[in-house]
Amino acid sequence: MSATRVVGKGRTEPIERDALRARAASAQHTVVDLGTGDAHLAYALATDHPDWFVIGVDALDEPMGEIAHKAARKPARGGRDNLVLLRASVEQLPDELTGIADNVRVVLPWGALLEGIVLGRDDIVRGIARPLREHGWAEIVLNGEMWASAPARFEHLPLPTPEYVAETVAPAFARAGIALGAARWMTVDETEQLHSTWARKLAHGRAHPRFLFFSGLRGSPVGANSAP
Repeated sequence: MSATRVVGKGRTEPIERDALRARAASAQHTVVDLGTGDAHLAYALATDHPDWFVIGVDALDEPMGEIAHKAARKPARGGRDNLVLLRASVEQLPDELTGIADNVRVVLPWGALLEGIVLGRDDIVRGIARPLREHGWAEIVLNGEMWASAPARFEHLPLPTPEYVAETVAPAFARAGIALGAARWMTVDETEQLHSTWARKLAHGRAHPRFLFFSGLRGSPVGANSAP
């Protein structure tokens, strides 16, 4: 089964497993940006690190369409041949992504991805772990202010704090083979460096948006805790 690549607005195509594997093998560093949304963060990573291979993944292809179209251009016009955007949910990632990445990033997730992280749902956390190679690391950034005016669908979610992550989220990641370090609130400088459309919107008008950061290393063999 081939992964579905987003190549433009309303346009997708299959991409073979070997193509992703070969590109990752030739890159200095491979990053998977889960829940990439409009893919601006993935595009920024590919731009800042031309020797990296960046894979943006989201369940919806429409928001990625503009960046996908831009990335397909010639380099002089904004093209980025080290960026691939895929349509997939974290619960059902294609086999092509298993063990492909040195680093998985989840920046200001929404929907099922956000809910799964905060509640420590094993299927979601296993999805985050699945692309990681052994000794690869995951990085998570959550919006710690959203609960002040949360949509009804998130009213049941606890407020994520460093203490809550240690008590509830870290055990779920441990079951997926990822040992989390201590969660912490990000500094002003760190929040300003997030190349995310959603981060800019959340930070607008705030002296210091409350973004919670935590990361962890995968220490068990890739595949041992992967989703079926």
